[in-house]
Amino acid sequence: MNVASVVIPAHNEASVLSSTLQRIADDPLAPALEVAVVANACTDDTADIARAFLPSVPGLVVVETEVPGKANALNLGDEAVSAFPRIYLDADIVLGPDALGGMVDALAVDAPVAGSPDIEFDLDGADRWVREYYRMFERLPYVTDDLVGLGVYGLSEAGRGRFDEFPDVLADDLYIQRLFTPQERVRTPGRFAVRTPRRWRELVKVRTRVDRGNAQLATTTEPGAGFERTSGASVKALARALAVQPGLLPAATVYVGTTIAARVRSRLSDDYSWGRDESTRQPADGAAPAGAGAQAVPDAAAPVPIEGVPFTRQTEAEVVDTVFDALAGQRGGRIVTPNVDILQAVRRKPELRRLVRTADLVVADGMPIVWASRLRGTPLPERVSGADLVWSLAERAAEEGRSVYLLGGRPGVAQRAGRTFTERFPGLRIVGHDSPEWGFEHSPDAMRALIARLTDAGPDLVYLALGFPKQDLVAATLAQHLPQTWFLGCGGALDMVAGEVERASGAAQKLGAEWIVRLLQEPRRLARRYLLDDAPYAASLLTRSTLDGVTGVSKG
Repeated sequence: MNVASVVIPAHNEASVLSSTLQRIADDPLAPALEVAVVANACTDDTADIARAFLPSVPGLVVVETEVPGKANALNLGDEAVSAFPRIYLDADIVLGPDALGGMVDALAVDAPVAGSPDIEFDLDGADRWVREYYRMFERLPYVTDDLVGLGVYGLSEAGRGRFDEFPDVLADDLYIQRLFTPQERVRTPGRFAVRTPRRWRELVKVRTRVDRGNAQLATTTEPGAGFERTSGASVKALARALAVQPGLLPAATVYVGTTIAARVRSRLSDDYSWGRDESTRQPADGAAPAGAGAQAVPDAAAPVPIEGVPFTRQTEAEVVDTVFDALAGQRGGRIVTPNVDILQAVRRKPELRRLVRTADLVVADGMPIVWASRLRGTPLPERVSGADLVWSLAERAAEEGRSVYLLGGRPGVAQRAGRTFTERFPGLRIVGHDSPEWGFEHSPDAMRALIARLTDAGPDLVYLALGFPKQDLVAATLAQHLPQTWFLGCGGALDMVAGEVERASGAAQKLGAEWIVRLLQEPRRLARRYLLDDAPYAASLLTRSTLDGVTGVSKG
C-alpha cells in the first residue's frame, strides 16, 4: 500500500533532476511512494533521466506533455497518482534526510492541513548583495511563520479537497498557502535547501516573478479571499528587526532596493510565463552542467533585441566573413542597417518591424544603439554602419573577383561612386549602376525592367542607396528573384563615396557625434528629424536601457 505521493513538475530540468530523485530513492519510504514526474514542453533529457530511476523507485511514473506551464504539469501529476498525503516538489529542490518522512507523518491526518519543512538557503557562490538580501529575507514572517512553499509543500487528503484543479497562476505555493488559516499550516520535521541566485541581477529576475505572481493573485481573486498583498507585514517586520539589531541596516537596504527593482521590472513587462533563474542550474564556474545539453549556456552569437529589432552580434569584419562565406555556398541575403531614426519608424509600424526582422543580418548603424545594448547588459561588439560596409565589402569583393551593382542616388552619383571604388580597389567589378526615377518601386513595369537588368548583370552584391524603408522593401522584392545575391541598404553612403557629402571624422563617429556634422551640412533638411525626433528618442532609449540593465528586464 502506498503511503504518500509526490508530484514533480519538470521543464528542462536535466541538470538538477537526478539529485532530487536520488534523495527520494535513498529514502526508506521510496518503495511505498507514488512519484509522478511531469516533463512538460521539454527539449532536453528530463524524461529519460526520470525513467532511469524506475528500478529504484517502483512507484515512479513519467508523464510527458507538449503543453507548457507549471499549473498544467501539476494537474497532470495529480491525475497520475492517488495516494495521500500529496507532496508537490520542484525539480531543483533537494530534501533533507528527514524531510520526506516528516511531511508524510505530519500530513497523514483527517484534518485539512498544508505543510512544509524548514528551509535553508544555499548561498554558495552568491555575491555580497544576494547574501545581504537573504540575511534580511530569512527573518521575515513569510519565512519564519507562514511558509508553505518556496519549492515544496504537502497537503493532507482533506487539504487537497480545498480546491479542484491548480489554477493557471505563477504563485502556486502562495495560492495554496492562502487557502489555509495559520492554524492549518504546519511546519513539518526536516529541512530542504533552496539554491539562491548567484548574482543580484538574477535575484531581481526571481523576485520579479514573485511580484508578478502576487499581483496576479491579488487581481484575479475575489476581495477578502486571502490573496491580497501583505507588504505591510514585511515593512513592520523590517522595522522590528532593525530596532532590535541595527546592524541589519545594510541587509534591509538591499532587501528594500531589490523589492523596488523587482516591482518596477514587473510593471514594465507583461510576460507571465513560468520563468526561473537559470544560473542556479549551472555549476559555480558557469560551465554547462552534466546532462544539461547545449541550452544551459547562452549562445554568444544570439541576436540582441532592442525595440523589437534583433541586432546581429557581429563586428564589421565578421559581417563581411558571413556574407562571403554565404556567397561561396551560392547563398544570398539581406543586410539592414538600422539607426535611431529607423528604430523609431520600426517601433511605430509593425509592417516595418517585420521587414527588418526578416533580414539575414541586422547591424547597428548608430552609437546610441550600441550604448543601449551595453546599458542593457547585452552588448553589441561595435557599430557597423552602411557607410563602412560599402567599403569593406567592396574590398573583399575585389580580393575574390566578385561584382557589385550600385542602385540609387541622384543621376550620376552611382557612376562616380563606382569610379571611386574601382580606383581604390582595382580588382573590383562594377557590373551596373542605376538611378531609377522617383516612385519606380510602385511601377510593375519599372520593377520588371530593373529585375531584368540585375538578372543579366548577375551581381554578387547590390548596394541600394534609396533610404529606409524604400531600399529595404526593394531589396526584399529583388532577393526573391536573385537568391544568390546579397543586398545592402546603405542610405546616403554612395553620396559620401562619390564625394557629394563629406563624412564626419573617425573621432566624431566614435563619440556618436556624426549626426551633428550631418546637421551642420544640411540644417534645413535634417534639423527637425535630428533635434525634434531623433535626439529625444535617443535619450529615451538610453534611459529605458539603463533601467533595463539595472532591473534585468528587456522588452526588446
